[in-house]
Amino acid sequence: MWLSVVQGGGDTGGGERSAPVDRGEADAADLALVVSYQRGNGNALSEIYRRHGKRVESVARNLLGPSSEVEDVVQDVFIELQRALFKFRGDARFTTWLHRIAVNVSLQYLRRGRRKGWLRWLGLEDATNAPAAMHHNEGRLEARDICRQLYDILGTLPEKKYAVFALYELEGLTLEEISATLGIGINTVKSRLFHARKEVFDLARARGALPTHALQVVK
Repeated sequence: MWLSVVQGGGDTGGGERSAPVDRGEADAADLALVVSYQRGNGNALSEIYRRHGKRVESVARNLLGPSSEVEDVVQDVFIELQRALFKFRGDARFTTWLHRIAVNVSLQYLRRGRRKGWLRWLGLEDATNAPAAMHHNEGRLEARDICRQLYDILGTLPEKKYAVFALYELEGLTLEEISATLGIGINTVKSRLFHARKEVFDLARARGALPTHALQVVK
């Protein structure tokens, strides 16, 4: 990832990684569930949600920032998915198709101006009530302030650049996956990512949000 806050720790506390799932088997299982739903098995949609709900939530969270809106987006994504499932013919990977729906619904929320910002994500609204020890941890507070500034900067990006940046830097999709998800060429993805990074970096530097001890720029 391009942006990595050093202070505050990079360990997410997720413990050991789960064993990798064979992509071919996962794709086949997804397709089987879609076919089952198309044949009248309503329970198949619940299984699709069980398999992919967290990933949809992750996409929405990285595009909007976590808030009550994320739950609304996830619900709307699966409503839209339910409407569209009969159109799915397996021409693309199901996860790519679902990603596209999740991105489109999330961007619709952004266009309507329903995002409340990233402050809640960082928990900064509770900073004044934090334990005294937190206030003495100047390094951690500084890192959180840098995060707040960076996410404010992300909000200034045009939608097309924002989507590519968020999917690559925050969601961790590959360039190829973003190309398939957004339905744009790989060179377009690279161009938007390049310019988005430059805009974010230039603004962050201009605002003094890039002290070397708190932020790494990883190429």
